[in-house]
Order: sequence, then C-alpha cells, then structure tokens
Amino acid sequence: MTKKSAFKLLHHLPHLLRRAHFSADAAFVQMHGNTVTSPQLALLSAVLRQPGSSQSQVAQEIGLDLNTCSDLVTRTIAKGLLVRERSSIDARNFCLQLTEEGMRVALDGIARAPAYQEVVAHRLTAEELKQLIALLRKLLGFT
Repeated sequence: MTKKSAFKLLHHLPHLLRRAHFSADAAFVQMHGNTVTSPQLALLSAVLRQPGSSQSQVAQEIGLDLNTCSDLVTRTIAKGLLVRERSSIDARNFCLQLTEEGMRVALDGIARAPAYQEVVAHRLTAEELKQLIALLRKLLGFT
C-alpha cells in the first residue's frame, strides 16, 4: 500500500482550480441571478466586441470547442439575447449579433465585472490578485 499521507488534495493544483471555479460560479449566480450564465456572458461580451463574428471566431476567443460553443449559442438565442444570421460574404457561415436585450445584459455584465472579480478574489491583496492573474495567464499560454 502507498503512503496515504503523501498526497495532499488541498495542495493539488487541479483540485484547487476546480474548487475555485465552483466558488466563482456560485458568486456569479449571486451577482447576476439566473438571467445569464458565466459562459453566456463571455459569449455576449465577445459578440459585443466583434459584432458579426462567426461561431468559430467566438469559440476561439472564449476558449470553447466548436460543438460546445454551438450549444451555448443555441441556448443564448433561446433566451432572446443573441441572433444568428447567414453571412452576406459566405452563405455557409453564420454571423452572431446581439439583440437589444443581449446588448443590455452584456453591458451590465461588463459594468459589474470589477465587483465580481472583487468578490471572487476577496481573500487576496491587490498584489496577490495581480500575481494570480499573471500566473494563470502564463499557465494558459496567454503571456
């Protein structure tokens, strides 16, 4: 039998990242309610930045595979926050546009982003938050 005390779950990065994700999701619901999910807000924000983006462009920007993004787009359309239109340049592609309500939700989410980040990082100093963001960006290859 292996040493039971050798493995410390609360020092295991994947476990801590998963728990941090769950904590951030819970804070998101407290702040935003059930109108939109965190991935839907990321989608709306990406379309706000680049109206008319294709699903593949948005998927790449928000870090989802194309099938997952397609499901997310379908659910967001069902909420009346987004529309999918055929591209005038290439009829095989769809372009995404925000509805008026989608625009409102996106702008509200962006306005609340600093407060949301503050809630998620409430145990960190400003310098620790800056370090954590830099380390996560490095871990994910964004630096």
